[in-house]
Amino acid sequence: MDIKIINAETVIFEGENVTLKSKEIGIKDGKIIAVEDKISDDITPIRVIDFKGDILCPSFINCHTHSAMTLFRGVADDLPLDRWLFERIFPLEAGLTPEDIYYGTYLAILEYLSGGISVFADMYFMPEVIAEVTKNSGMKCVLVSGSNDIGGDNADEVSSLIESRYNKFNSYDKNVSYMLGLHAEYTCSEKLICNVADLSYKYKVPTYIHLSETLKEVGDCTVRNNGLTPCMYLHKLGFFDNGGLVAHGTYLDKDDMQVLSEKNITVVTNPASNLKLASGIAPLYSFEKYGVNIAVGTDGAASNNSLDMFREMYLASVLQKYNMKDASLINAESVLKYATINGVKALNLKNTGSIEVGKSADLIRINTNKPHFYPKSNIIKNLIFSANKSDVAMTMVNGKILYEDGKYNIGISEEEIYKGAEKSINRLMKKAGFCF
Repeated sequence: MDIKIINAETVIFEGENVTLKSKEIGIKDGKIIAVEDKISDDITPIRVIDFKGDILCPSFINCHTHSAMTLFRGVADDLPLDRWLFERIFPLEAGLTPEDIYYGTYLAILEYLSGGISVFADMYFMPEVIAEVTKNSGMKCVLVSGSNDIGGDNADEVSSLIESRYNKFNSYDKNVSYMLGLHAEYTCSEKLICNVADLSYKYKVPTYIHLSETLKEVGDCTVRNNGLTPCMYLHKLGFFDNGGLVAHGTYLDKDDMQVLSEKNITVVTNPASNLKLASGIAPLYSFEKYGVNIAVGTDGAASNNSLDMFREMYLASVLQKYNMKDASLINAESVLKYATINGVKALNLKNTGSIEVGKSADLIRINTNKPHFYPKSNIIKNLIFSANKSDVAMTMVNGKILYEDGKYNIGISEEEIYKGAEKSINRLMKKAGFCF
């Protein structure tokens, strides 16, 4: 046994219920090998970690992000989505280099780990760099194609590149996979959408896309496509026929929801980003009523601006309570599942998301010896409504501790990451003709 965890208040999923049970956990070769009330003293681990009553929780699955957009944190604020994207983000992204993606992704990983995230679904440029950083850091990443053919007539070329990357990165490293996808309906030609739908048929795999994030997006699509919403338009083209994920879903109607439910599509909610860009509030309660799987993402740091799953979970719950005028809806237990096992289901991850024998040891320690956890009347409720990312004391991925008590173990120093990120954004701002 490599690690034994003792005195841990362990998050256990039992059907619809989420409970805390005092358990001892044994870990060997990156896997959980024991979840017991008491592990035999005859087994001598390399290290014993006494949690002293802290929470042991499955690590979070960030199902939608653009990691290297950490570089753009604070440089495109207080703008609506269309201006944010076309006037600030696209001009900055035009100057990105592999070095920029390298440091931007590492900067995000610091934030992921210190906030309890072990897996991130990254839709961004230069996936070869993101894959390298993931492999070297010890994290887990699902690369997502976010391609488009806006302003060009190159759908075949773009879809050929997507297929090449699909084959390359799904045999790259055990912690890296690749999902077919596109940026959005409004940045892709019908030919490109159909091409990717064909790839989904060819490989029998799901797809991923931004969908119905703003009223403008939905309205413009209905004008272009004879009254079809973005969801119905993509459905007509076969884009969803093998399941998948959509990011945001802020303005999905009941017919859209029915399609997503029937096609086994997960909606990834990103409440902080949607609020900051004034896009709206996704109707999570309605998604649940239609049987749509719900997962959680942070979106990128340019539109959030924090990569904090605790904040996303809190907002996912309380915004529904307000919208529906019913404080009982979208309870803490449901939201914790959104951020863990629902994300596992969405990304088709086989061996993580819960604390069970045989699963990967992707775990976090949450320090409950803080004023906002007392009195400890209901720790699960406190975890969603009181906790914050600074409470994360340890993040473990595949049994390796990558973050503990403010220190990182990812093969590169924070100082080098910070220096590289500052150098990158200074050059990108200058190149785009912007000033701070």
